[in-house]
Amino acid sequence: MRPITFEYLVDALKSLPGVGKKHAERIAYFLILKDTQYIQEFIERIRDSHEKIHFCKQCNNFSDGELCDICSNPSRNQEKLCIVSSIEDLQKIEDTGAYSGLYYVLHGEIDVKAKQSLDSSTTRKFMELLKTHNFKEITLATNWTINGEGTAVFIKKIINELSKANVYRLALGLPINSALDYADNATLKSALQNKTKY
Repeated sequence: MRPITFEYLVDALKSLPGVGKKHAERIAYFLILKDTQYIQEFIERIRDSHEKIHFCKQCNNFSDGELCDICSNPSRNQEKLCIVSSIEDLQKIEDTGAYSGLYYVLHGEIDVKAKQSLDSSTTRKFMELLKTHNFKEITLATNWTINGEGTAVFIKKIINELSKANVYRLALGLPINSALDYADNATLKSALQNKTKY
């Protein structure tokens, strides 16, 4: 029998995305064997990140300031916008080095079956962005799934109402029912370079 406090720790670690019981147990053993200084610094980094990191007021990316590093970078192409479902997808595209414009993070996609739309505040914020920026090109980089496509259609309607930008969809390299998170850099770079008018 293991102490109940150990089981509580394992249970907490299992709540992390992608962490199963065995993995949680390995992490728990690792943490328990570390010295007090390591644990204190580890906890402090989590607390510090939780308190200081928030969403960029323009694009919803993580930021420790009013604007994220991308939105505040004058060398980014201000006439291009890429719509992504998550911050993980944004980072995945950034890692390819094939895109130099701005982003907008939706923090989710429309649930077509449950008929659940995007968060209304996220949608309003996107509409304000379109009104205040003169984008020439907008790329819809939601996933090639039912929900991702439903989201792309919804976002395209908003764009058509508020902007004259050309709208594109990621194309070659991403198969149907695929998620950006599972695409390698070469595949994603090809999809960016071969995007199609939407």
